[in-house]
Amino acid sequence: MTIYIPLIGMLWRTLDSYGLDPTDIIPEHVYRPGAEPGFDDRMSLDAFEELLTRAVELVGDPAIGLRAAEQLHPSHLGALGHAWLASSSLRTAIMRSQRFHRMLNEQVSVRVTEPPGVLQVEFRQLGDKRIRAEQVDSRLGSLLHLCRANFGPDLVPAYVCMRRSEPDDPEAWTRYFGIPVKFNAAQDCLALRLQDVDTPLTVSSPELESLLEDIMARYLAKRDRRNVTNQVRLAIMEQLPSGGVQEQGIANRLHLSRRTLRNRLLMEGTSFRNLLREVRKDLVRRYLEDESYSITEISFLMGYADSSSFSRAFKSWFGVTPTECRRSKKTDLA
Repeated sequence: MTIYIPLIGMLWRTLDSYGLDPTDIIPEHVYRPGAEPGFDDRMSLDAFEELLTRAVELVGDPAIGLRAAEQLHPSHLGALGHAWLASSSLRTAIMRSQRFHRMLNEQVSVRVTEPPGVLQVEFRQLGDKRIRAEQVDSRLGSLLHLCRANFGPDLVPAYVCMRRSEPDDPEAWTRYFGIPVKFNAAQDCLALRLQDVDTPLTVSSPELESLLEDIMARYLAKRDRRNVTNQVRLAIMEQLPSGGVQEQGIANRLHLSRRTLRNRLLMEGTSFRNLLREVRKDLVRRYLEDESYSITEISFLMGYADSSSFSRAFKSWFGVTPTECRRSKKTDLA
């Protein structure tokens, strides 16, 4: 799993805003303002999270995620950021972000829904890695920061929910979002009123939007061809229903030796076993939401020989059985 290196610019500006020297934390080979990325414009999420952990410890501010959101510049998001600025409405910008967000962070998906009167944007963490509270603050804070850049500084969301625990003093969060935040929630989301997301924006540029969408589509197509993690994920998803997904079989499918596959996945910060578990956990959430699938059908779609094996694996992941999960309607599995 990787992220887009120019996003480090937000961390750089955040450290600088605290009067700290960013070069004490961010290595020269990783990022310098104005410098072209080296071999690639990506870095592993593990490496990024190490930088984030060091920054959080050094700064010592519980609200550093909100400070980071304020430091975000659209250029840190590459073509997606510039396309955001050229969007005809906040709805257009948000829907585009949903389609192309994986170019920024491969471990986060954006889900957009429309409950009565609002457009809700939810950030979902793929896999089973726990997310830092500061990252939750930064993601939702950055979304609002970008919306205000287009709409105006007075934009206030309808509601903000965070799965993280409530900070000792939530005043900074209330001040930033303009409303009290609901902590210890079931999801990480922000909702905007429909009259706000559908207001035509004077900053829009249809020609520029079209050009930038083409750039992003080409980037992802090129990235998907090179990224072994994405290729393995797709191969696992295609082979799961047939059962017996094996590392050697996936390697053969990608025309790689087993050793080469392992080494390339290691370079991208993951392994075949981790990807198999993550794909299964991600897919099972979707299947459980659709009650047309029985538990037995889901177990075979997940590649298990019988439903009891699937139930044991499911309980080891989430602490409840699939039947208990479906009965309680709890599909926001952590």
